[in-house]
Amino acid sequence: MRRSPGLVSACLLVLGIVGGVTGGGMVLSGGAALAADAAQDAGADEVVAKVNGSEIRLSDIALADEEMGQALARLPEELRFQYLLGMLIDRRIVANAAKEKHFEDDPLVKRREAYFDEKALRDVYWVQLMREKISEKAVRAYYDEHVAKAEPETEAHAEHILVGSRDEAVKVIAAIKGGKTFEDVAKAMSKDSSSQEGGDLGWFKKSDMVPEFANAVFKLKPGQISEPVQTKFGWHVIKLVEIRKSKKLSFEEAHDDIMRTLAREEGTKLMESLRKKAKIEIVGADVQKPKIAPAPDSAQ
Repeated sequence: MRRSPGLVSACLLVLGIVGGVTGGGMVLSGGAALAADAAQDAGADEVVAKVNGSEIRLSDIALADEEMGQALARLPEELRFQYLLGMLIDRRIVANAAKEKHFEDDPLVKRREAYFDEKALRDVYWVQLMREKISEKAVRAYYDEHVAKAEPETEAHAEHILVGSRDEAVKVIAAIKGGKTFEDVAKAMSKDSSSQEGGDLGWFKKSDMVPEFANAVFKLKPGQISEPVQTKFGWHVIKLVEIRKSKKLSFEEAHDDIMRTLAREEGTKLMESLRKKAKIEIVGADVQKPKIAPAPDSAQ
């Protein structure tokens, strides 16, 4: 069976555009519902596998992608698809075995079904609410006001080496002054995930980094290496590669980020409004009042 890579891309792209905000997950949960809807609307919700005759469709992949959240975010799309499909196949096999043993009436199964029924209602309804509130006109207005008129920011391209103590940072600087390249020392001594790229952090704005790190970077000149810099992550030795003014994004380039921003803003306001109308009772004197989340992790 051949599968269209374009359909996979479209499915996962929608998840990336509208997917999750809370807990470091996707910006709008309900993104899976949108991806599934998009596939069905286009008549593209094709069957990607069968388990004992039971079909697994592209929309199931979308829902599984939402469930796995950030856990698979770093995987290439094709590998991510294969992992999700394998997970769904295994789940279907075990679920079928459970049905053969008549587990459908088990109280624990019923409790989980009730929980996920409520989640499904929330997700789909929330997506509809966000669709009504976030229009292309609103996205364009936000772009004109906050992106088109904004002054370009200064960006830095830097490399760094992260170690556990000031003494180690001093040894790093001594090794570089002794003739070793910054990249080789980073690969040998840095504890950061960027070590295998020679400590390369790519381009970033001052606001992207913790203050101590950012302040040190933007005081350097291209090619210059910093003294040891302490942050909550440890001790850094930083090399500034280049400075530039940020490129102003076109409407098309900024569109998806604006959509996420509007969804966060509208979702927070809507959730606060819905909570005010609800009668909420926290049972137990020692239970702290829960904080209002930015939104129920759903969107557009």
